[in-house]
Amino acid sequence: MVTLILAEKEEQAKAYAAALGTATTQQKVHIITQSPFFEDEVHVVATEGHLFEYGLPSDNWELTKLPLVDVSFKQQLKQDKKSKDYFNRIYQEVTKADSIIIGTDADREGERIAYSILSHIPGGKDKITKRLWVNSMTTRGLQRSFQTLRDPQATYNYYLEAEARAQSDWLVGMNLSPLATLDLQARGQLSKQKGNSLSVGRVQTPTVRLICENDLAIRGFIPQPYWKCQLEDRATGILFSNKDKFTDSDEALETANALAEQSLVTAIETKDHQQSAPPLFNLSDLQGYAAKRWQYESTKTEQIVEKLYLKKYLSYPRTDCRFITADEFAYLTQHLNSYQEVIQCSFEPKYLQPREAYVDEEKVAKTSHYALIPTENIPNLATLSQEERRIYESVVRRTLLMFAADCCYQTTSVQLENKAWTFQATGRRMINLGWAEYSEQAVRKDVELPHYQVGQLVPTAVQVIEGVTKPPKRLTESQLISQVFPKYGLGTQATRGAIIQTIQKRGYVKKNRKTGQLFPTDKAYLLINYLIDNEFSSPETTGGWEVFLSQIGEGAIDPREFVDAIKDKLSSQVQAVKERGD
Repeated sequence: MVTLILAEKEEQAKAYAAALGTATTQQKVHIITQSPFFEDEVHVVATEGHLFEYGLPSDNWELTKLPLVDVSFKQQLKQDKKSKDYFNRIYQEVTKADSIIIGTDADREGERIAYSILSHIPGGKDKITKRLWVNSMTTRGLQRSFQTLRDPQATYNYYLEAEARAQSDWLVGMNLSPLATLDLQARGQLSKQKGNSLSVGRVQTPTVRLICENDLAIRGFIPQPYWKCQLEDRATGILFSNKDKFTDSDEALETANALAEQSLVTAIETKDHQQSAPPLFNLSDLQGYAAKRWQYESTKTEQIVEKLYLKKYLSYPRTDCRFITADEFAYLTQHLNSYQEVIQCSFEPKYLQPREAYVDEEKVAKTSHYALIPTENIPNLATLSQEERRIYESVVRRTLLMFAADCCYQTTSVQLENKAWTFQATGRRMINLGWAEYSEQAVRKDVELPHYQVGQLVPTAVQVIEGVTKPPKRLTESQLISQVFPKYGLGTQATRGAIIQTIQKRGYVKKNRKTGQLFPTDKAYLLINYLIDNEFSSPETTGGWEVFLSQIGEGAIDPREFVDAIKDKLSSQVQAVKERGD
């Protein structure tokens, strides 16, 4: 009897085999004859990613051939030698196997890779018995996963979700790309020169639209002057501000001249603040952090994390969760001193018991993966590249802060009243830096206020200050990854970095390498202006579709209904263009 484990990468296959027992290797098939986890002989083989793909249509660049929606979505084997060799090897192993365990990456695409391959091998899907769901590539983590194999039906909906996403993406691209290109060419707005086509994507196009709208807001911004009144304590120089803005300088001066030379202290409020450490990293958080600090492209950060995952130093990379379970907290606590030593961040831990802000079993269960954290395998940093070391140290530091004392500070607000106008000054005093002492973010300086008392008259001088309204900030890759994409629900942890890369590669967006700021091109405006009233360019609509797709993964929605709805929308849009042309 032979049990076959289908891994996604060769590094995975080797790690699986090592965790199961003593292995021999024959033509990239790892064979374990005896293992404490299986009675059968175990074979492990890697897929090395997607071996099958949807074919490209040959006749969709004629308006008469659109809409292209009557398709079967049959996948075909990639025609390169590597893909053929891997598939032949897997075919032979599947044919010989009595049972199959899916061990590709524990995510939607991993699920799709496995089923797309096994669907093309007679009886392949029928032999699937278990699903290996891996969060950590360490021996401990893998053995734990082998002891808790899942029913394949528990994750099968992820495959359906991934297929629905891939099919809808294909339909949008194969219909709207030629439609937009041909229609704009017919209008004389786009040259018919070869290679001068437009590309429309279900997620990439709304992303381009957001960047265009941000650029328009900056371009169209007209600075507006304003004036504000503030009071200065004549004895101490402390400034008290008022929130009201005047759009007329004469009105501001008139108000200032009417104020008395003494102000009354009407209220003093002192508050103690206790701030916990920031949440643990998910992939988007780390990508945003790395983009802001080192100008790393999001795809680059993901690749680095993937390497550290395969080297068994970090947990599963493509997670959207910021929480861990009690089990992870336990091993992190056990290795706390080692983590502190490796990144030279020594402090006396304050919290050695799980807290809800970081440890939540239910939230982890909803996402199937916990936050991005270090494993119990601690590297010699000298063996890592500079980029790997930076990312590893950042993840370890963020994890360590969870154990540090809270940052505690005190604020004191003093309120002055003068001729029915209210002014306020706020002081700040740090009590205990706590985790902030060990983080790499700047700490606000203390602001000391004199000792005021309610009812006290304070000699004050009025000042009129002039300001100018500021334009919106230009979007950066960091903001796009960590704020904008999550806000609209665009893309997934695995695709967001690739989206930013794609819109640059296709000439819609240029990025300032120093600042990370994103600028739309003329090509971007041509496309977005054409699709301005089209729901396929709407971030809100696309974000809503992502909700539907996630519900497919939860088993709540039939994937065919979603794909059919996309087909109907595309057909309507193609018909509208044809009628307009007629």
